[in-house]
Amino acid sequence: MSLLPVMVIFGLSFPPVFFELIVSLALFFVLRRLLQPTGIYDFVWHPALFNSALYCCLFYLISCLFV
Repeated sequence: MSLLPVMVIFGLSFPPVFFELIVSLALFFVLRRLLQPTGIYDFVWHPALFNSALYCCLFYLISCLFV
């Protein structure tokens, strides 16, 4: 968890982890778009589990950067 203060936008308060989730989601969509034409999903047993693991790894890396 980062030590950033709570962000207030238009009267709504957002915890710092919300922005980490948004950044990792954007990176996930870009990375998934780049991986699809390479044919990596032909070697993956379960694409949905692979996508979930990829997103979790990206979120972990982004949250480590924000600390």
